[in-house]
Amino acid sequence: MISKILIGVILCMGITFGLFYEFMHKPLLGEVAQQKALLVAQEVRQQEQIKTIEALQNNFVKTSEALQEQTQRNSVIEGEMTRYLDIFRRHNLSKLAAAKPGLIQTRINKGTKDVFDSIENDSTFIDNLDN
Repeated sequence: MISKILIGVILCMGITFGLFYEFMHKPLLGEVAQQKALLVAQEVRQQEQIKTIEALQNNFVKTSEALQEQTQRNSVIEGEMTRYLDIFRRHNLSKLAAAKPGLIQTRINKGTKDVFDSIENDSTFIDNLDN
């Protein structure tokens, strides 16, 4: 009689364990697998974000260097502009042009060509900054 009760108890424990495994443990295993997949996706996203941040930092450094160089060039150009404006203030070009038109015309044409060449060089330089 005790053996039948013992067999019944063991059988009930086996059924209880089987039901526990079926209804509790299997869904937990699926949830663990889902969480692992989510972690992998988050790691990939984090790596992409790190690469993006590094690219932005490199771009910021390049932009800062280009801005600093442009500021230096601007100060040189402003110095030249001040010097040229000072020359124009000291001379009466209208009077000189009336007296010697050939002398003024060639100098003005050369100066205009130099200014346009300078603008073209600056534009080419700025255009190449993106590369």
